[in-house]
Amino acid sequence: MNLRKTLTLIATAATFAFATSLTAQEMQQQPPAPPQTVEVSDHQLEQFADAQIQITEIQQDFAGRLQEVDDPEQAHELQVQANEEMTEAVEEIGLSVQDFNEIAMAIQNDPELQQRLTALLQERS
Repeated sequence: MNLRKTLTLIATAATFAFATSLTAQEMQQQPPAPPQTVEVSDHQLEQFADAQIQITEIQQDFAGRLQEVDDPEQAHELQVQANEEMTEAVEEIGLSVQDFNEIAMAIQNDPELQQRLTALLQERS
C-alpha cells in the first residue's frame, strides 16, 4: 500500500469519524481551535492501524452496495449503516471516535508518524 493511498484512507476515515462525532453544540459556528500536539503511543498507532483496516473493508463493502442502489433514500440508509459499522469497528478496537480523529489528525501533520503507520499497514496486509 503506497503512502498516497494510505493518506487518502486516513483522510476518508478522519472525515467519517469527524462527521459521526459532531454534536449540535459543535455544529454551531465557533472560531477554529489552534492545532494541538497529540502524543501517539505505539499501542495507539497499532489500534489505529487495525481500525483503519476494518474501516477500509467496510467502505469497500458499502461502496459496492451503493453502486447497485438507485433510490436516494436507500442510499442514505446504507451510508448511515456504514457509518454505524465503522464507529463500532473503531470502538471495538479500543479507541473512541474522538481518539481516532485525534490520531488521524496527528498522522496528517507528522511525516514520521505517517511513516510508522505505513509500515504497520504494510505488515498487516
